[in-house]
Amino acid sequence: MIRLLPDALVREIAAGEVVSSPADALKELLENALDAGATRLEVELDGGGVKRLRVSDNGVGLAKDELPLAVGQHHTSKLDSLSQIRTFGFRGEGLYALRHAGTLKLTSRPRAQLGGATLVAKGDSLNLSEHPAPAGTSVELSKLFEDLPARRGVLKEPPEELRKCVQLLHSYVLHHPNLSLRLLTDGEERWVYAGGSFIEAVKVVWGPVTANRLLGLRREGELSLSGLISRPELTRPRRDRLLLAVNGRPVIWEPRWLKRVLAAYRELLRAGHYPVGVLNLVLPFDQVLVTTSPDKRRVRFYDEARVIAFLEESLSECLAAQPLAPRLPDLRSPEGAAPAPRSAFPQLTYLGRYRELYLLAEAADTLWVIDQHAAHERIIFESLEKRYRQEPPVELPQAELLPLSQEEAERYLSVREASAGVGLVLEPFGGGSWRVRSVPAFLAHHPDLVAEVVKGSLGLDSFSEAWRKVLGRLACLPAIKAGFQLMPDDAQVLLNALSQCHTPWACPHGRPTALVLSEAELARKFGRSGPRLKTPAVSTGLRIPVSRGLVPAKEKV
Repeated sequence: MIRLLPDALVREIAAGEVVSSPADALKELLENALDAGATRLEVELDGGGVKRLRVSDNGVGLAKDELPLAVGQHHTSKLDSLSQIRTFGFRGEGLYALRHAGTLKLTSRPRAQLGGATLVAKGDSLNLSEHPAPAGTSVELSKLFEDLPARRGVLKEPPEELRKCVQLLHSYVLHHPNLSLRLLTDGEERWVYAGGSFIEAVKVVWGPVTANRLLGLRREGELSLSGLISRPELTRPRRDRLLLAVNGRPVIWEPRWLKRVLAAYRELLRAGHYPVGVLNLVLPFDQVLVTTSPDKRRVRFYDEARVIAFLEESLSECLAAQPLAPRLPDLRSPEGAAPAPRSAFPQLTYLGRYRELYLLAEAADTLWVIDQHAAHERIIFESLEKRYRQEPPVELPQAELLPLSQEEAERYLSVREASAGVGLVLEPFGGGSWRVRSVPAFLAHHPDLVAEVVKGSLGLDSFSEAWRKVLGRLACLPAIKAGFQLMPDDAQVLLNALSQCHTPWACPHGRPTALVLSEAELARKFGRSGPRLKTPAVSTGLRIPVSRGLVPAKEKV
């Protein structure tokens, strides 16, 4: 029999939609403080936030006659239209849910008000009192789910609930680095962040080692992007340290957005790894729709293609302007290692070779070790990429028939427009066969590779990714191999060509093309006081004896 649910049960359900843990309660209070313009917060957590949770801020505060309204259901001052949400909160259910999840104590005073007021709310009970109070707002939630044993029973142990709360605070500090925050747990100060830049926030949250390997990013306009992104050698097998906020709101990555971030790194990332970073994306409020679910952590863009293209382009430009060669790990001093120069790939001067595979070169005060095969692969790869984008496709003089499975045929039909854009056009021939009408110009003289190219371009969910893998495979075939002895002039030509590449730091398969070692690092390893002064050497006429037990370099052991 259908019946109307009792009011008490309805309130319990509503509270559980918004608050299922101390971290949920903390999120509501943090967002209220930020909406109030707070720049300084103090957070106290006792018993992992289950026993007591308090957030104090220096925001605009609430007038005493508005305190009872603030804890009412669907009471808010923040929402006029769902098409232009400018605040973190807007549902008008946060404080209402908290009063039904525990005992809520709300103290506030606007700066222009004489004296403050405190509202104590628990369930349907409200008690308002007036008294002196500092400007701003303090909200305390105690005895979470004390009267709701089913919900309290699914809470984790206090250390685990505390960990989730701290993780939440970390994300807001990283996305709002100007925010000053003090955290106390069980009466003891846990950490203090005074506010500052993105780098300073990362140093507090993830440590200085990570901070020193992040690149600053800022691009302004109608769409703007700011924050930090990691160098390719700093990656993680999980994406837990790649954070995104949209108009200040931390949001969940959609898989298709994340693919564009990985595409910006091209071959610089290892397979299955993700960069580290904090990205703040800002766009007009009427171009983004925030979901009205309680956690409000998912957003939709009205022009998604434009937004994610902007995201990829901004990251790609940031990476292209940086020196991305990893440093030589074997010779690096663990203390005081100098950072790589903040410039693009330099012009290298060839010095010699090692084991007919590695080219030795110099630029300024840095020794470079270049993998000749990886470097040549990168050069050929970008040449092929440029050709297929610029040269018109070529129709094959003789029909080339390829058998495609039903799955491959469906896949081709789904990417037919993108395939035609690179010059690869097929048409059905019947009997499961397809005729290759045209191919990219560079394939015209390699008919034996056409089948491999077609099959390869249909092999992945992303056509652009599949095509890059095809080009990477084609670049590998003619690249000079280990053991091939380059003449000095040819080696210099190779280095010059590498410096002109868009992404010279890695081969198409993701292996580094170069490692670097500064003269300062060599000096430390040899026990010298510093780099050699660049003055002409003066011969003393002395012969340097070979110490017993040392073998001259040219002598065979």
